[in-house]
Amino acid sequence: MSGHQGRCACQVAIPAKPQQTSKRGGWQCDETRPSCKACLRHGIECSLSNQSDIASPTASSTAAGTPSPGPGPSSLPPDLRKIRVRALNPKPTLLQPPTPGPPGECGPDPVPSPSGSARTPSTDSPVATTPDPFPYLTKLVTGPAEEDTANWVFDLELLHHFTTSTYETFMIDSARLEINRLWKMEVPRQAFSHIFLLHQILAVASYHLAHLHPQNRQAYSLRASQHQNAGIRRMRLALPEISPANCHALFASSSLLFIGSLAAASTNRVTGGPTVDDIVDVLILVKGIGSVLYSSQDLLRSGPLSELFVQHGGTELPNPALDRVVLAVGDFLVEIAETEADDRVRAIIHADAYRLVSVIRDSLSKSASAEYRVVAAWPIQTSDDLIPLLRQRNQAALALLSYYCVVFHAAQLQGYWFMQGWAEGVIQDIARTMTGPWQRHSAWALGWITGHAAMG
Repeated sequence: MSGHQGRCACQVAIPAKPQQTSKRGGWQCDETRPSCKACLRHGIECSLSNQSDIASPTASSTAAGTPSPGPGPSSLPPDLRKIRVRALNPKPTLLQPPTPGPPGECGPDPVPSPSGSARTPSTDSPVATTPDPFPYLTKLVTGPAEEDTANWVFDLELLHHFTTSTYETFMIDSARLEINRLWKMEVPRQAFSHIFLLHQILAVASYHLAHLHPQNRQAYSLRASQHQNAGIRRMRLALPEISPANCHALFASSSLLFIGSLAAASTNRVTGGPTVDDIVDVLILVKGIGSVLYSSQDLLRSGPLSELFVQHGGTELPNPALDRVVLAVGDFLVEIAETEADDRVRAIIHADAYRLVSVIRDSLSKSASAEYRVVAAWPIQTSDDLIPLLRQRNQAALALLSYYCVVFHAAQLQGYWFMQGWAEGVIQDIARTMTGPWQRHSAWALGWITGHAAMG
């Protein structure tokens, strides 16, 4: 080029510095069309671009993909002549970061975008884009982004904890390895086909973690409650349609619900411990589900969880707690026959007290974990009329419940974490409401449980 008219704007507006005339960083015009590199680097409109537009406006519009620019710099005020431009880079480099220009230059180099065009970040733009450093992963992403990963990661933690730790706490008997295998492998396998069981698994695991980590009790207890509620809602839909296909999962789910209902109060000590009403709720739960599953007991005893029903014989060692409860309830049966004036109440309490003694003797002869078996089995065998008497705080009914609390406490001492605090809380609630001759029964149970009174 020759003459002032053919000179580029960078040569007029920016004096060339002899020491900066290298191919990369110099200010000398390279006359590249439609915009020379120096003008692009300094963010000014290149006069070569205007000359090209004047010469061939159609070609300019077609090449750029946009309408041709407006008036040239000569028609703009001096303070608006320097503007930022968007450049096209026909050969973007995605594997290397953009090379910075020499110190003192104004404006960054264009940054290649994943689409193949170069973008010049501007301090005026709200978001500065950068190249995708992992373009080979982009095509593998389908669908919308996952917004909530916290819950399912949390649930994976719970499932892992159940299959590595929690399942071992259900049966304190080292000789029953097959039962541990069922809780570790077979029950989770059933849960993948029956979501109500999966919810109960996660609920119990979360309660167990709340027990192990009191500093995080609130978070674990909240998640446990959410899963327990979801499991109950789904169980309500499945119980009326119990069948050979779902009875095994329903039995496992009801067993876990029994554990979870105890654990819910055991891990929440803010309210001061379980009460009579709390244990009545548990009795209703166990009795209700037990009556539904009773119709499928033949299928359960011959199905994949059949080992849970097998009794391998008890121990010949004495059991101080259960043996003493049998003797105390025997005396209670004699007393209620002589002192209870209401014939109906006397018949109800006598029948359920006798059932308690029968369950204890049967458990001692058939199970090494007799205490746990009594806690779970007696509610199923109690009469429907006992529940209203307990709700009404009938003195004879509360006296009988006191002996059940002693069994509960004995099971807790075996190491069942989900039973902790139940016996103490309920017996103290009973003792606060007992009066008259029945008070000595609750006093005996309270003394046994707390260890503050002599037993005899």
